[in-house]
Amino acid sequence: MRRDIYALQVERTLFNWYYSGENATPKPVFNAVQEGLKNDMQVLVLVEIPDIVSKMVKNPEQIKVGDIFTTEEELAIKLYHLPANEQGKYFIPLFTSEEELNKKGIASVINQSLKELFEAVALWKDCLGFILNPWDKKLMLSKDIIKSIVSYQEISNLSFVRGSVVDMHVDAIVNAANKSLLGGGGVDGAIHKAAGLKLLDECRELKGCNTGEAKITKAYNIEYADYIIHTVGPIYSGKKQDADLLSACYKNSLDLALKNGCSSIAFPGISTGIYGYPLEEAAEISLLTVVQWFKEHPDKIMNVYFCCFKDSELEAYNKLTASI
Repeated sequence: MRRDIYALQVERTLFNWYYSGENATPKPVFNAVQEGLKNDMQVLVLVEIPDIVSKMVKNPEQIKVGDIFTTEEELAIKLYHLPANEQGKYFIPLFTSEEELNKKGIASVINQSLKELFEAVALWKDCLGFILNPWDKKLMLSKDIIKSIVSYQEISNLSFVRGSVVDMHVDAIVNAANKSLLGGGGVDGAIHKAAGLKLLDECRELKGCNTGEAKITKAYNIEYADYIIHTVGPIYSGKKQDADLLSACYKNSLDLALKNGCSSIAFPGISTGIYGYPLEEAAEISLLTVVQWFKEHPDKIMNVYFCCFKDSELEAYNKLTASI
């Protein structure tokens, strides 16, 4: 069964939403769902096996996804219900992928347009809405929330996350690389270790990277990202050029992500480790650069995550945003 790319984006933003903690904004999720609605996103819907199909097979419990049955009779398809209360109210479970579906081993499903489901739910009196991926990192879609999402205006979003870029489910993760692009310590080493030796082979072909510039590779063994964008931050010297080069790292990475069809990207703290860039200054430069990029691309939607490996990094951003 072909994977719907818009359902994949929703699945990724849901993971990041949970990963980011209880105070995380749902805007990236809303962005992804809205984009899915505009592009006929398909989801998997559990159905009860019709009686006629049960009669056609010896053991209905062994029916698997992909099994085909032919009949000339009209079939009434009943969607699977998750009871909500004793009054007969219910939710309908939806799934972004077979992987999400199979976390409970249930296999009787059909493909359905999310937009058509949203339009139909208002007609179902006892249905309270949908639950997307109910077995794990779920999204409750009550009828009121559905109305909000349908009218939601997409907007690029910047989130601050306590964690590593390697753990993020995004189109592109950013590597704070050195000029050789052949790996190093910190996040650079972690990314090369997670991606595997094929990343090193591709990086050799790139012939290095200048400070402030960015180059892109595949993500290889990093399963939940499509690309790695390698950028080289400046070694701090206290000169004005440092700020210009650091800003260029973020801008060029965003430009490269957009050029390659990405709508989500995760950054580490560039140059704030052994390169010695003062944390508060680096946070301000990165924040202002991304906000300016948003202003320069009003017709593009990009979900940006700043991943703070240390509490001090997150505190620097929280202090900065509190003063704006």
